[in-house]
Amino acid sequence: MKQKIIDIQKHPKIASHHIIHFDNSHNLIIPSVLIDNFGLCIGLSIEKKIIEKLIAADEAMRAKNIALSVLKERIYSKSQMVTYLEREGFTDNTIQQIVIELIQSGHIKDREFAVKWINRRQKSNPRGNSLLKQELLEKGVDRDTVDQVFSKLDERDDTDLVLQIAEKRSKAYRNLPVQTARRRLHAYLARRGFDSDIILEVMEQVL
Repeated sequence: MKQKIIDIQKHPKIASHHIIHFDNSHNLIIPSVLIDNFGLCIGLSIEKKIIEKLIAADEAMRAKNIALSVLKERIYSKSQMVTYLEREGFTDNTIQQIVIELIQSGHIKDREFAVKWINRRQKSNPRGNSLLKQELLEKGVDRDTVDQVFSKLDERDDTDLVLQIAEKRSKAYRNLPVQTARRRLHAYLARRGFDSDIILEVMEQVL
C-alpha cells in the first residue's frame, strides 16, 4: 500500500535531517541526503518497502554516528560495540552492518584494543598473562587475536613485574613465619594470574 508525501520539512533541532509527512498522519525523520537518494518530493506516493528502506537507512546512519561518537572517547572491541549498540536499541541487522563498516574503516581494531588493555592493566593493576587473556576473552576479543598479541610479549617482562610486586607485597608478611609468608605470597600472586614457575623463582629472591 502506497503512502503519499504531503510535506517535507527541515528538522528544527537536527540540521542534518528532514521530517517527511505522509497523508496517513505518520511522520518519518530521515537524514537529508536520503531525500535526493530516493527522489523524495511532495506529492510522491511510495510503497511500504521503500519506507522500510528509508527507516533502515535512517537507523543505520544513527547507529554509525553514535558508534563514531563513543569511539572518540575510547577504543572498543567488536564485542563491546555490539553490546553498546544493542543497549541503544538498534536491530541486529543494523548492528551487524555498522560493526562490519567500522572494522573495514579501521575504527574497530581488536588487536589494538587488546594491546592497549594490557598496557593499561599493567600500569594500573598488574596481572599475569593468563588472567589478562581471560579478561580479553570475556570482553569479546577472539582467541586467535589474543594469542597473536601474547605471542609477541616477552616472558622476562612478566618475571620482572612479578618481582616488583612480590618485593612490595612481602613487606606485609615480614613478621610472619617464613612458610606462612611464602604460602600467602604465592596465593596472592597466583590470584593475579602469574605463572607458578615464575612465582617460585621470584619467591626465592624475596623470601
